[in-house]
Amino acid sequence: MPKVSIIVPVYNVEKYLSKCLESLIKQTFQDIEIVCVNDGSTDNSLEILNSFAEKDSRIKIVNKQNGGLFSARHEGMKYINGEYLIFVDSDDWVSENLVEKCLQKAESDNPDVVVFGAFSVREKNGNPIIKRGGYDFSKIPLKFRKKLFGCNDLGKDIFKFPPTAWSKMYRVDFINKHNIRFQEIKNGEDQLFFIHSMLCADKIKVVSDNLYYYIKSRAGAITAVNKKKSLSPIYNVYEIEALLNNLDIDDDYRKFILGKYFEKSLSWYTKASEEIADEFFEAVLKLQNYLNEKYPKYWWSRLKIQKGISYLELKLKIIFAKYSWR
Repeated sequence: MPKVSIIVPVYNVEKYLSKCLESLIKQTFQDIEIVCVNDGSTDNSLEILNSFAEKDSRIKIVNKQNGGLFSARHEGMKYINGEYLIFVDSDDWVSENLVEKCLQKAESDNPDVVVFGAFSVREKNGNPIIKRGGYDFSKIPLKFRKKLFGCNDLGKDIFKFPPTAWSKMYRVDFINKHNIRFQEIKNGEDQLFFIHSMLCADKIKVVSDNLYYYIKSRAGAITAVNKKKSLSPIYNVYEIEALLNNLDIDDDYRKFILGKYFEKSLSWYTKASEEIADEFFEAVLKLQNYLNEKYPKYWWSRLKIQKGISYLELKLKIIFAKYSWR
């Protein structure tokens, strides 16, 4: 059995896939398996997967009909055999010592989660521009980078950790014990997995290094679209609230977490595409009313949202609502 399983969802990424796979097969720690889930690709992605699998027996290919990122990851989780699990998106790549450095942190204390940082990559004229962005390891408070800690130590610092599935290595029996899974939506699926894993982890360690290269602006990627075309942050709030209820999170902490995701929903509304703007506005109002009814004593009760509000005006209103609530 391999020590580490790596799940790679693949959908129409023929331009990027070889670089991703090369970075995985060249890992300095070799006792790994690479489970590639072909999510109904219609380009040459499957041919590329087959060519790599012929040369490296550690690569497993799972074919399925297109169902989105969450379903590809869930499908891959059925086929893993490792003690630890890492997710890598097929348009990204990783440092060759990613697995080795994560396992060094896992040698003692047997952590549930090992967190690492990522570079942000933007493409310009076909060339990658690598920068330190929002997922840089330095964003994690220094007090967490020097010691073993757990969910009870996180408090309001939880959102100072990268809110993605791919920025961490997980102990597989921990994931299975708590039945940690992705939300079944087309984007924003990482948020439920992130919150669930962080709130259940008794032992967490941080690698003070950027080991992942996250492409933010490839053509066709969700992150490359300026106008938002889904209500995923709103769906996040309802699903995460249900999770917090199941985990019996105390009321103040619950409101803090929900407040962060409600604020993200509001931000997305100001960037919503024209075709869903009205639907998004109604959904935001419905969400606000729901939160007001269940948790009336919080800043969202002081907020008034107008249709067509600008991002800047909204941010000022949120600041005022938080200040007046205190």
